[in-house]
Amino acid sequence: MSITLQQFEKIDGLYASILRMGNFETCADPRGYIQASNRLLDACIDAVGYDAACEFPSAEECAAAIVTRCLSSATLVMAA
Repeated sequence: MSITLQQFEKIDGLYASILRMGNFETCADPRGYIQASNRLLDACIDAVGYDAACEFPSAEECAAAIVTRCLSSATLVMAA
């Protein structure tokens, strides 16, 4: 798996915004949470493909795996 820097930044930003919202059950804006989660899933699918993204139970877990792998390796994120 290798993704572009733009894809990584998009996934990282969307994932961070969901984390700031807190748990879905207690967040102040459930619709905003769902919209952000859908955008995150789309970004994950664009980066790693549908099949790879669907191996995770949620977009948040997929994004966490992508961000962790990319931060752990200097070769997974390509400049262009």
